[in-house]
Amino acid sequence: MPGLKVAQMNTMRVISVESDGYQLENDDGAIFLNQSLAKHPLHENETVDAFLYFDQSKSVVATTHVPTITAYDCAWVEVVEQKFGLGVFVNIGLKKDMLLSKDDLPHLKEEWPQKGDTVFAHLKPGKSQMVAKIPARFQLSKTLEPQGELEVGLTVQAYVFNLGPEGLVCFTKDGFEIYVYYKHTRKQHRIGETLEITITHMVSRLKYNGTLTPQKELALESDADRILDVLKKQGSIPYGDKSNADAIFKEFHMSKAAFKRALGTLYKERKVRLAPHQTTLREEE
Repeated sequence: MPGLKVAQMNTMRVISVESDGYQLENDDGAIFLNQSLAKHPLHENETVDAFLYFDQSKSVVATTHVPTITAYDCAWVEVVEQKFGLGVFVNIGLKKDMLLSKDDLPHLKEEWPQKGDTVFAHLKPGKSQMVAKIPARFQLSKTLEPQGELEVGLTVQAYVFNLGPEGLVCFTKDGFEIYVYYKHTRKQHRIGETLEITITHMVSRLKYNGTLTPQKELALESDADRILDVLKKQGSIPYGDKSNADAIFKEFHMSKAAFKRALGTLYKERKVRLAPHQTTLREEE
């Protein structure tokens, strides 16, 4: 079957109608279209667009259903299943879901997309199988063309596209890019996760910085409560206002400045005793 394009749409002609399907042909080759994979009944000499893919037995099959993504068409697709050891499966609008391999996902399973998450992908065919792939960052920007601009202070919904060394690379559904530094997060996040991000700075019309933390007053109260919860369980923590910033971030997922502000709140409320590298819960008086 040389010439026919797997993971793409092929314009073909119906050369015969059979009891269980249709024989399709073009200048590149021929293939059988099972009746169950045709959107509607076809007629001899009719011209159709057929998508070719590998079925469970690794045979190439045709369908007239149009998938959400192809080898050259990227789009947002929904994660429908997570399989450790393999990766995650995404719905591309066909009967068969496509695998996004573990080789293209973060090492930590906690950072993998979960069922219901949304990833940007296209298809990559091999000799006997076809998988979904997350394209390069520039490809998303090239594919999506958002109109207008985002306002500073606006809270928007966006998907985590990539986990960078310093923060989260996120995109809105229509293609605005938003970078969230880890110091402006409060927990570990994952690829494909849907976030509500508040815009803090415009880098360009298409690129912005954002935050996942609430207003400073609310964040201060939230951070203090989180530290207090740990203290109630442990009695003390080996962190104080002189502790290493990286160690603080790893333990509490907040910046050293936010940590110190939260400690100051707890100290003023007479809930803790402070030392340079230790914080202890005060006994109730």
